[in-house]
Amino acid sequence: MSTSDQNAIDEKKGENTEFKPDFKGFIKNYLISIIFTIGVGVFIVGTIGLYTTKVAQSNILPDDVELAPFTVIDRIVNDIYVDVNIMKPSIFSDSSECSSQKAVFNSQEYLDSFKRSFLCYIKSKANPDGGLFSNAPLYFSHVYENLIAKNFLATNTIFLYLSQLPESLIMILFGLFGIAIWLLMYFFNMCISIFYHFVSIPQLFRDISDDKWESNKDISFIRIMKLIMFFFIWVPVGFISATLSPLFFTLYGIFAPLFATYQIKQTNKKNNVFDFIKDTFVYKKLLFFILATVSLFSNGYKYLGPASVIGISIAVLFAYFMGLYSNEIPEPGVEGFTNKIRQNVRQAKVEEVNYSNAKLVEICKQIPEIDEKMEKIIQNGMFRPLVGGNGTISNGTISNGTISNGQQGGTKKHKKFNFRIV
Repeated sequence: MSTSDQNAIDEKKGENTEFKPDFKGFIKNYLISIIFTIGVGVFIVGTIGLYTTKVAQSNILPDDVELAPFTVIDRIVNDIYVDVNIMKPSIFSDSSECSSQKAVFNSQEYLDSFKRSFLCYIKSKANPDGGLFSNAPLYFSHVYENLIAKNFLATNTIFLYLSQLPESLIMILFGLFGIAIWLLMYFFNMCISIFYHFVSIPQLFRDISDDKWESNKDISFIRIMKLIMFFFIWVPVGFISATLSPLFFTLYGIFAPLFATYQIKQTNKKNNVFDFIKDTFVYKKLLFFILATVSLFSNGYKYLGPASVIGISIAVLFAYFMGLYSNEIPEPGVEGFTNKIRQNVRQAKVEEVNYSNAKLVEICKQIPEIDEKMEKIIQNGMFRPLVGGNGTISNGTISNGTISNGQQGGTKKHKKFNFRIV
């Protein structure tokens, strides 16, 4: 027998070699996919993305630098109910069979919580009588308030579009690919950080007039002491700030929406992002079983061989007919659920400002500056008190765009908000 014939026989024997199942690898990788890919990736990280879409629909993130908390002009949101914990009876149910809870986010309380923010701290230090370095907090307050507003605007825009997708798909996409969104946000912050650090430079040359900062139109760059400080102090300090700000404000864009709280219609309990994540594990168990099944097939085929797919298929069919892949839909009114009714995705509207009789609120201490337009608005407007930290929503009802029976008035007896970085 020739050598070539012998090689052909050996190759034929190699083709008939049976697949050896790797049970250890199967169990290890299946558990990793269940705990980390599905549990952490989809049901925790993905739920954070889903929560942000609900915040974006509620439009409570202050994204206009002309309104509170950046100025005294109140940002009044006509609060709406947002669908949360949307459930389907089974895999093949259509949207008409969906049930959901109606949630309302307390926009006024979220806005007023900026009272203890780092931004307000910087603005409070921007006094004209603050000494030689008083232009620094004036400059950085202008830079940072624009960065905050633009980050909120980007978050509102991106996540409002994402909210058009089914909740389960949002969780999967954000859990697996959410890092791509925040990489884009980081590059976005790099661009706007450079831009606002540059266009705010005139604030470093602003001088004092009548115990106030002079108006922007009176700023002059021909001021020797301020020029010296600009080149030897503010340029390196501004460079460091412009370098570090993108990462800082990107992280803030992730966490800021998570400070929002909401209340389910017909209940009195205030909920936060942790309650939302917990509810997702309860009401999205159908999604969990589906993803676990996909992982079972994938790991079974890879580590146990093609023959295992038959056994897994039989087990899945048995589980399906046993009702494992179905949801028990709560009765209407139980825990605030509403059956067979789902609102179209929309965003709450911000009231237009009537500058002749504006509604005002002082969240951050305003910087003393000569601004005739703002002085006229304040003269003709009316201030409201701040919402207390324990403001509530009476029975989860809304009236004329405001939350009825919310406890207002910033008295010292009220519970304080958690300190906000910005």
